Amino acid sequence: MNGEKKSFSLSIATASLCLLPNILFADAFVTLESITLLEESSSGIGEEKIISQGTLERTQAKEMKDVFKNEASINVGGGARNAQRIYLRGIEGTNLNITIDGAKQGGSLFQHSGDIGGIDPALLKSVAVSTIAGADSGSGALGGSIVLETIDAQDMLLKDQNMGAIIRGGFYSASDGYSGGTSIYGRINDYSGLIFDISGVNQEDYRTGDGGDALNSAVEDKNYFLKYSLLNFKDNSLKIGFMHNENDGYYLGGGQGSDMGVPDPSKDASHIISTRDTYTIDHRYNPDNHWIDLKTNFYYNKRNYENKTSDTDVTSKNIGGNIKNTMTFETGNFYHLYTLGGDYNVEDGITKGASTNTSETLGLFLQGSTNYNIVTLNYGLRLDEYNVDYGTNKSFDGNEISPNFGLNIEIIEGLNAFANYSESIKIGSIIPIQWLSNTRPDTLYNGSINGYIKPETSKQMEGGLKYNLKSAFINGDDFSIGGTIFKTTISDLIEKSGKQWRIDAIYNNPLDVISKGYELKASWKLESFKTSLSFLHVNTKDADGNIIIAERRTASSVGDTLKFDNIWAINPQIQIGYTLTSVSAIDDLPSTSTQRKGYILHDIQAQYKPKSLKNLTINLAVNNMFDKEYYAQTSFEGADGSFVEECGRDIRLSFKYIF
Repeated sequence: MNGEKKSFSLSIATASLCLLPNILFADAFVTLESITLLEESSSGIGEEKIISQGTLERTQAKEMKDVFKNEASINVGGGARNAQRIYLRGIEGTNLNITIDGAKQGGSLFQHSGDIGGIDPALLKSVAVSTIAGADSGSGALGGSIVLETIDAQDMLLKDQNMGAIIRGGFYSASDGYSGGTSIYGRINDYSGLIFDISGVNQEDYRTGDGGDALNSAVEDKNYFLKYSLLNFKDNSLKIGFMHNENDGYYLGGGQGSDMGVPDPSKDASHIISTRDTYTIDHRYNPDNHWIDLKTNFYYNKRNYENKTSDTDVTSKNIGGNIKNTMTFETGNFYHLYTLGGDYNVEDGITKGASTNTSETLGLFLQGSTNYNIVTLNYGLRLDEYNVDYGTNKSFDGNEISPNFGLNIEIIEGLNAFANYSESIKIGSIIPIQWLSNTRPDTLYNGSINGYIKPETSKQMEGGLKYNLKSAFINGDDFSIGGTIFKTTISDLIEKSGKQWRIDAIYNNPLDVISKGYELKASWKLESFKTSLSFLHVNTKDADGNIIIAERRTASSVGDTLKFDNIWAINPQIQIGYTLTSVSAIDDLPSTSTQRKGYILHDIQAQYKPKSLKNLTINLAVNNMFDKEYYAQTSFEGADGSFVEECGRDIRLSFKYIF
């Protein structure tokens, strides 16, 4: 009965969304069609979810947690920066393939430290989130992938401008925090440009909804960014980039430092510095030839965790790249697109005073697409050859084949039915590097010293409908609605056991992790207005039917999540927005777990560009407007049943001036 009520409520909300524009704004929008919104983000129903630069600017994202705040299918929990974890449809980020400009980010360094989180969102051009792994999207995408792409100098230059600069700054009331940054960029010639950016964030312990402080959440972030870009020069493009991120703070270094309930004020915090240095080279060759669209990417990614108090030092070094060529051709009435190539990644995990562990994967792939009339068939095959070395003269190698296929049928104009299936594997970057340094000659592997560890595997399925109609209610509008049913099954999760820091055993968990549910989204848009409603229902359980509650490097259940987002450009100078987030309580919890409560949040945003200073942009945002006291459902529970609460009312004010 509860499920029927939720479904009925969602239907009413969707119907209201469709009628709202006609009832309230029909006359107003007729005179405002020349005003253009500053953001463009895709729905992700049956395709990638694209989070645009405009969206990040409107929400004043200052950390990766903010980047995903308007996505119903993505949840970031953990409270303090060093403990934040990302979940996509309930699957934890360790099981995702996360890249920055093509550079694979690898696994956790210490507890959860070193995961995604070290980048200034102002440097991002776009963020693409995929829930289905294609053969050409790399290994390790058990639950999907997140692709972050940084800006180019050419993205920043105004028309007919050869050199420019940006200064920006912000204030965040809940943490008494400040941010600042400067970009300098210019054209070297007609085809190439160079950008340099330096930025930082300093903030104190943030205030929660009950007026208290989240202990050990103060942080100092520094970012340095340099990128050369050669675009469209004799059919070639070349991008060479360097990025440095440094996170400096006083955190609890043990279990509570990984968000195990409210920190004990009597425990001294450790001085911890986490850094990331990423070097990338990306080359594209795309002549006027249907047979050649060549893309080559190389990277070196070094991440370091240093606990200066305990003299702990952990480093990850990722070296890799990929090369792929896309070709298109026709056979009769069939239109074909094929991508053929390979990728390589090796990650060395180095713990000071201990052995090095290494994981290596070489992949070859073919991804194809064939279209005939109203039918498009997608299909692909990937071969991964892997080797993992646990640093105690114990290594495992092998190979796996991962297929994928999908079907899209246009039933009528604008209405499409789709179904997708994909498989993926992962062998390295699972158990944190510092833990792996504690393997010993007598460590057991699947119950035996001479045992064998299998790679983790996943099977992802989804299917649904999506409908897009132009001029549905008002001339020039764009209405879309769609839904997806999905199921992800992850098998042979690689886990460890042992006392204190010692690893007694590494094994493949015999119980599958299963995430299944559905995702709905509707949106209505004009040039000056956009409103969207998204909903996620997901159950995350093991193969025995036991609900999973925030398990490290695995998954977490999340209550039904509703996002209602609106943005309106009132005139060329003023843009306003409102976002509602509603998360229901999680039912059927184990008797040993504290209730995961639901919550409702209200956020508002405003942007102002004064006529007298056309290059100045002022942004105002009020997050958690009514100062709700709550905690993320993906946060870990302390021994006393406590949780690290999330940020209370946070008034954010920022500016950007373009020279």
